[in-house]
Amino acid sequence: MPSSSQRSRLTAMHPARHRLRVDFAEQHAALLDLARACTDFDVQVERLTVGDYSIDDRVVVERKTYADFATSLADGRLFPQAAALARCPHRPIILLEGPTPPHLPNVHPHALKGAVISLAVMWRLPVLYARNPADSLLVLRNLARQANLAASVLKRYDRKPKRLAGRKLYLLQGLPGVGPELAHRLLQQFGSIERVITASEDALMQVRGVGAKKAAQIRQLVT
Repeated sequence: MPSSSQRSRLTAMHPARHRLRVDFAEQHAALLDLARACTDFDVQVERLTVGDYSIDDRVVVERKTYADFATSLADGRLFPQAAALARCPHRPIILLEGPTPPHLPNVHPHALKGAVISLAVMWRLPVLYARNPADSLLVLRNLARQANLAASVLKRYDRKPKRLAGRKLYLLQGLPGVGPELAHRLLQQFGSIERVITASEDALMQVRGVGAKKAAQIRQLVT
């Protein structure tokens, strides 16, 4: 039996391959072909309940081209997908892959930028950018290595609650300047997340702890 030092040398020479589960929707993607040719991954194509790529059952990646991102925003798919990713027990990532096409669906650039900000702030979903499929593969490889070597870095910095009421409070804490106590007061005042984010500045200011500046910041984010 090899000693521990010998096993360490063997591992360094032949590092463990990462398990990459890929959704059937990606079966014709150039990124999948590159991943199959890469020595870093053991690739399995199957039906995923959320996301397009799952790395070692630790990181889930939703890959979108710029055109798909714009289309999913226009047809209403983007934020339901964001909600599913936010509920995922693994670390969710959105990967936006270029290049930017010359013609995008009829979505204003400001709306696209606002959607990215909403994903990052409201849903706490990091949005990573890649120039092309080869660059996307580099992102996957780096995610795999970091998830393996420093899993704690990739965990959410607070514990995601399992109960519905707790998840509502968790989401409201993505609003500017909203901590756990203020999130509770907002939900108690308005009764639902939808009513919070559609409330006027004057209505928001009726809640203790929300001044004019904070109310304006919240409205600016959600509109």
